[in-house]
Amino acid sequence: MKKTERAEALAFTLKVAREAGGVLQTYARELFSRPIRIIDKGASGLASEADLRAEEMVIAKIRRRYPHHGILAEEDSHGKGPARLQRDPKELTWLIDPLDGTNNFLNGLPFYCVSLALVEGHEVQVGVVHNPLTGETFYASRGGGAFLERKFGGKRLIKRLRAPQRSSPLRECLISTNLGSKRHNAHLIRRFPEVRAFRRLGSAALELSYVAGGILDAYWEYNLQPWDVAAGGLICQEAQLRISDLQGRAFDPFSLGVLAARAPLYDDLLEILQAKSFQPTKLTRVSTSLV
Repeated sequence: MKKTERAEALAFTLKVAREAGGVLQTYARELFSRPIRIIDKGASGLASEADLRAEEMVIAKIRRRYPHHGILAEEDSHGKGPARLQRDPKELTWLIDPLDGTNNFLNGLPFYCVSLALVEGHEVQVGVVHNPLTGETFYASRGGGAFLERKFGGKRLIKRLRAPQRSSPLRECLISTNLGSKRHNAHLIRRFPEVRAFRRLGSAALELSYVAGGILDAYWEYNLQPWDVAAGGLICQEAQLRISDLQGRAFDPFSLGVLAARAPLYDDLLEILQAKSFQPTKLTRVSTSLV
């Protein structure tokens, strides 16, 4: 994509992400006083009316603005065929997660977001992660840097995200991962080296963005979907963080896992996670398809 095309796509994505956030907030207000419809997706987790309506709105706007682009969306993909991992390097596809953190949303926890990304082949060109409840918006375009916009009272402040040159030692780090879930080897909890604390926020897109913003020191996860990591991954890249899959290969939103951290913490974590005793029993991808 040309620089001007990325700039136009980023402006469009920011607008749509905030509008989708408005849909989520409407349902959040309803959820405060009454239950909303929940869809059990089996191994893929839960979805709600909020997920579905936000996704429908995002897809409709993309199709009007970019009718020739592909769309890979979480809720629409459920139960369809496998994702196309061999991609044309010039193919433009939107990766959409209308509500990353559905369990948090349904339980009233303030860690959920809209995550939208535009991918050319396997390379993310534009990414936006918007938390409508806190008013945080992380965004990036390839070669254009990463930014955080946050509301303070009636004011909006924007700062550019840049990884610091130095990293704290592991024992002083605040790290996020899904310890205790079926995605991890049980030995990992007992045998991991000392850290300041572990956190699990329940939204891969936000966790990656928080690493880019210096709020978390590192994040890793197994068995993720492209829409989980595409936007946050680009934000990390543009903030000059180290980000890869769990084998240390270059970041690709279509990989099954992700590790993001500042250097040299990244190297320490990659060495730990590659140890045989820390490997998960199986990596699998939930089936997806283009809309």
